[in-house]
Amino acid sequence: MRRLLIGALPCLLLAQVPASPPLSPGLTFEGILSRAKPGLEQLRLTTWLAERSREVAGSAGFLREGPTIGLTTGPRRAAGLPGTSDQSADVDLPLFLLPGTRGRLVKALDQADPLLREAARRESLLRLRQAYLDAWLEQQVAHLRQQDLQTVEVWLKAARVRLDSGADPAFQVALVEGEILKAQLELADSRRRAATAWTTLRSQTDLPEQSVPLAEPGALADQASGDLFSRYQAAPLRQALSARLEVERENLRHREALGLSRWSLRGSFAKEGEDRIAKVGMAYRFSRPGEVAAVRRETEAGLASLQRELELALAELDGRFQAAEERLQLLGGSAPRRSFQPAIEAVGLRLQSGRERPSDALPIRRQLLEAEVAGLRRQHAQHFIQAELQALTEGVTP
Repeated sequence: MRRLLIGALPCLLLAQVPASPPLSPGLTFEGILSRAKPGLEQLRLTTWLAERSREVAGSAGFLREGPTIGLTTGPRRAAGLPGTSDQSADVDLPLFLLPGTRGRLVKALDQADPLLREAARRESLLRLRQAYLDAWLEQQVAHLRQQDLQTVEVWLKAARVRLDSGADPAFQVALVEGEILKAQLELADSRRRAATAWTTLRSQTDLPEQSVPLAEPGALADQASGDLFSRYQAAPLRQALSARLEVERENLRHREALGLSRWSLRGSFAKEGEDRIAKVGMAYRFSRPGEVAAVRRETEAGLASLQRELELALAELDGRFQAAEERLQLLGGSAPRRSFQPAIEAVGLRLQSGRERPSDALPIRRQLLEAEVAGLRRQHAQHFIQAELQALTEGVTP
């Protein structure tokens, strides 16, 4: 009777295995891209360009700032004469006598504008691609953890049947029960990460609040031939750093010129009784002791800081490129991801047929499960490396 029960165990348990439907094809990245919101990098750039344009517009023509106009009026009274009123108008035009400084800022801004917009677009696209890949990976891992929990629950039934038949000691059942607790915790943690990744993706798109299945990233595209480093150096993402810092340098010089501008053109027109008085002249605003030297020191310090910022930004970007290139060499290749689920199922059959005990099958199952997760993470890393290299090396410099 015991042999009959153990021999029939695989059939009994296979009939009890809960069906775990595969994830549907899901939403593709192209579908996500069609629902994308403006990227954070693009919004910040728009604000920065608007600020620089405002400063340029503030010194248009030969004026340091907008003109000041004053109007005054008051009664005039004299004994024995009817009352009249005096009226006057004054205008003050702060002059900016260094139009070349403003012209260089305008030129730098015009040259940088398309470069900066293209670089911001590529960074936003990369950020969206990463959010999609992260959400897809966490969905897949959560699906695997769900399957794993169902598998271990089936194994627990097998262990209990073997315990009841006297084929195994009680600690074998305890091992499977402990593995179920671990699988439940891992599933809960995977679902939490999947929810967080979906929230990050949703913050950049108009996707629904409730998560939907995401499609596979697809096959890896072939990397364009040629020298990656040369293309990286000429790409908009790197060129935009120098262009932006050049705008900041010219903006500092423009601010210095505005701060040191002292001359104003003044005029007035007054009506005093029957008299008409018109005046025009120049005004000079004297600086306070040490003011000019302080303005120039501030500019020089700002220029030195900008130069250092450029060096650090280029070093950081170079590091991103080098790291992506090294990971490409290590993880490159478009071989399809191998599934370890058939091997896990084979171990389960051996356990259910009595050829393996839980103490032997559980470690093998965990190794195969982690290999399955590693395959998913490798696929995720490959696609992100490709997306990052495309952002860093592709695109025509405007």
